[in-house]
Amino acid sequence: MGDHDLIVIVTALVSALGLKEIWNIIKKRMDLSAKKESDQETSKDKITAQVIEELKDKIGELETKIDELIKENIELNVKLARMEERLMQSAKSRAGRKRKTTETKEK
Repeated sequence: MGDHDLIVIVTALVSALGLKEIWNIIKKRMDLSAKKESDQETSKDKITAQVIEELKDKIGELETKIDELIKENIELNVKLARMEERLMQSAKSRAGRKRKTTETKEK
């Protein structure tokens, strides 16, 4: 279509419906488009907010789990140190007994 055909069509529409009616139709279309875009953005915002909340919850749970594991690790380190101490004492007492036994046999 050429420019002339477009001008004829617009002129025919304006004369048939009137300039005000055509503007109302165009305005309604623009409003519907803006509303659709706004709804899509709102939907995306809601989904993003929901995902952020879920991630915050998971992070909180992970922090709690990390704290529990740290406490458990400390407790296990204490138990390990006690066991090492008992083993050292046991080894010392056995070594002492063996020395005494060997010394008495040599005499």
